[in-house]
Amino acid sequence: MSELATVSTHVLDVATGKPAAGVRVTLGTRTLTTDAEGRIIDLSGGGINPGSYRLLVEVGGYWGSTPHLFKTIALELELTEGRHYHVPLLISPYSCTTYRGT
Repeated sequence: MSELATVSTHVLDVATGKPAAGVRVTLGTRTLTTDAEGRIIDLSGGGINPGSYRLLVEVGGYWGSTPHLFKTIALELELTEGRHYHVPLLISPYSCTTYRGT
């Protein structure tokens, strides 16, 4: 039997140097909102089966009336069994970057 994978994220606004609070993030069918520190500790609801998943980060509402390029950022993840994946996202109105965190 496969061990479950877990996923967390941290969205940071590099334009202001602050956490991006209140950003909607969806993994599969689970949607949560970043806390005051821009974090979601467990997007996977305690664990999900290994496989391919789409992580959607809805940044359009975060920017509000500030001119910006991205409305939603989609990341395709390949999760393997029994691992924790921390997926930070660094955003500004006209750029974004991500990496596998710890």
